[in-house]
Amino acid sequence: MSYIDRNQFSATFDIAIIGGGFSGSLVTANLLRDTGTPLSIALIERRKPLGTGIAYGTRDRGHLLNIPAGKMSAFEDDPEHFLHWLADNGYRSIDPASFVPRLVYGKYIRSILEEARDNAIADHRLETFTDAAIDLALDGEKATITLKGGKKISAAKVVLALGNFPATVPQPLASLNSLYLRDAWETDTLAELKPDGTILLVGTGLTMVDMVVSLAQRGFTGKIHAVSRHGLIPRSHRPTDPYPPFLTLETAPQTTRGLLRRIRAEVKTAESRGHDWRAVLNALRPISQGLWHCLPIAERARFLRHLKAYWEVLRHRVADEIAGILDEAVESGQLTYHGGRIETAEDKNGCVEVTIRQRGTGNLLNLTIDRIINCTGASNDYQTITDPLVVHLRQRGLIRPHPLNCGIETADNGAILRPDGTASNTLYTLGNPRKGDLWETTAIPELRLQVAELARDLLRSLKERISLPAAYSIAFRPAAPIFRQLFDRESSTYTYLIADSGTGEAILIDPVLEQVDRDRQILWQLGLTLGYTMETHVHADHITGAHRLRELTNCSILVPENAEVSDIDGYVRDGDLWTVAGQQLKAIATPGHTDSHIAYLIDEKRLLTGDALLIRGCGRTDFQNGSPEVLYRTVTEKLFTLPDDTLVYPCHDYLGRTVSSIGEEKRWNPRFAGRNREDFIQLMNNLNLPYPKKMTAALSANARGGKVVFVMDYQI
Repeated sequence: MSYIDRNQFSATFDIAIIGGGFSGSLVTANLLRDTGTPLSIALIERRKPLGTGIAYGTRDRGHLLNIPAGKMSAFEDDPEHFLHWLADNGYRSIDPASFVPRLVYGKYIRSILEEARDNAIADHRLETFTDAAIDLALDGEKATITLKGGKKISAAKVVLALGNFPATVPQPLASLNSLYLRDAWETDTLAELKPDGTILLVGTGLTMVDMVVSLAQRGFTGKIHAVSRHGLIPRSHRPTDPYPPFLTLETAPQTTRGLLRRIRAEVKTAESRGHDWRAVLNALRPISQGLWHCLPIAERARFLRHLKAYWEVLRHRVADEIAGILDEAVESGQLTYHGGRIETAEDKNGCVEVTIRQRGTGNLLNLTIDRIINCTGASNDYQTITDPLVVHLRQRGLIRPHPLNCGIETADNGAILRPDGTASNTLYTLGNPRKGDLWETTAIPELRLQVAELARDLLRSLKERISLPAAYSIAFRPAAPIFRQLFDRESSTYTYLIADSGTGEAILIDPVLEQVDRDRQILWQLGLTLGYTMETHVHADHITGAHRLRELTNCSILVPENAEVSDIDGYVRDGDLWTVAGQQLKAIATPGHTDSHIAYLIDEKRLLTGDALLIRGCGRTDFQNGSPEVLYRTVTEKLFTLPDDTLVYPCHDYLGRTVSSIGEEKRWNPRFAGRNREDFIQLMNNLNLPYPKKMTAALSANARGGKVVFVMDYQI
């Protein structure tokens, strides 16, 4: 593929991405991975290098991630990707619980973009523009982007990966000149600073934390004041035991006050049982976006007015190492926090006289300051943002600022809503601009999921739009059936993928919970959409991945008829038929191992036998209503009557064997060869096998379709 820094001329692209920080770079990388469609991408970023944005462009090694390394993979389908990259790039001492310097993470993102660029197919074109986008106009469904340098770029799809805009300056400070007032995000914020001067940091959130760390690294010995309306500061991380879910979207209160009371009550209960409050907040994370979405708009506004500051210091925590720097500065008297509002700020005799009205008492605090640094955080009010691109998007009616003054309104897939409320087919966004709709949308675990889903949607819509010229037809094979056998070593379980490469429709049979990430990765790589998970039976030796896959892909869960399983979408009955890529998939009732067991015959050639028939063996019959008599009849009267060349693919094999045939098993399977019904029953009744190690947990979870109520994990 080509990779060109094209700054001298204009061009037309399939997709233009405005913003080359984390979100923009990762959308680009995801688009370039494993797609067979010719694709041209323009990546527009005003800063160098690509991939870092403001957050990861810091040069201070003391600026750490506020999420442990084990949770910072850039890819939802490869949770250990970052850890592997660290090990491969000389950071072998870092473990999953480590908090890595943000500049290292910036290198990681850049490497992902470079690798995707270098490994992309020949029909892909990525061109970068080191410039600022200042305008965007639509002609039908075609966008034209104007760059500050005068060039124009046309694209069928545009992703606004805009990230964060500079903080607004509090009104009492607006008249100060740059000698005294700096923005925390500027590169020269601490330049020409007296080492023993007095500093006022306006804001006490994570940006303030960065400034205190930077000052400490520079050996600053002067006084630091930090002021915010509430005077709250971020809390530190602590490893916690996972806390079981205590709220659902159905049972959660529909008011801000009700939610606050419910969470406070749960914290008290948790602490009485030895849990930390952090564990309670961690338990909310999987449903936080849903909770926000379910709140009426008036209640969301009430949350922003009264609880936002408290939520952010509890939710967005810092590494222990960083908390130690803050604590040491406070204990030494160097750092003082103030709750209150700045009333006045006036230049006097080479410094600034600042007056703060203190929270609670209303008393006035007078300070003499050498430098003020604005740490109030990013501006997200798209009604007031003065960036030229945003101004023109507003003026052209291409975006609708969120009524909460918190980002812009979007559809569920990130498509930007027009002023009339309809979703654009051309403009998309992710991350911070979606804060009003999602609230929790800026941390890596949320962003990487948005990135992957948006990339898939864009590619899908482009494939529907593009009609390939005849010259390309030879490069693509016609739709073909896909059959893959996947293996889980711990439980020796085979999962089977059956799919149509043309339509992208896929089925997974007997998925394993621990292998969900693997399954999603291969679905992504093959361009497949999971329609169904299906089971041969209710497993006792592993937990099915069905429920988790449904959460992640919106697939349907099917289980054998008469299986006592809740929270599923349907049942498979004897004789049911499916057609996948021209292959016929037929369900065959095969009881005996359990009383609700199903085998699947594919195109009269491949038989997925589950545990009814294994390679040189068969499933046990001593629990789950198993019956040796029924299993003998099932195998000999149903399965062994199939043609001898029918291939046998079992659910398990403990010796690494992958496939057999009906003829082989009739001749060589020691459970059946040379045995009559009575011999088989006697053999099975005297196996005296130990119960599977995971039986209690597996049966309980699988009775809920694979829904695990309590899983040990390091939560963030």
